Amino acid sequence: MARRDELVGEIALLRSVKLPSPFLNKAEALLTRYWAGANWQAREEILRGVNWLLNLARLPSAGPAPQARTRRPPKRHRRAPLGA
Repeated sequence: MARRDELVGEIALLRSVKLPSPFLNKAEALLTRYWAGANWQAREEILRGVNWLLNLARLPSAGPAPQARTRRPPKRHRRAPLGA
């Protein structure tokens, strides 16, 4: 139970430092939603899974994908009026 509390605190710390990560969301769901209904063996597996997810969330590439730059359409040139 103490390890679970440590991991919940670590998730909160990572959220305050980094941009939101889907790995943090999944880790939090495992520790909250699925924890209560799990037996002790399943809780050990949850803790291992949460450790793995937090390691992935710490990677620099785990943040949201950078926004792709969109190209502007080429400028259209006006034709000079005929006979001017």
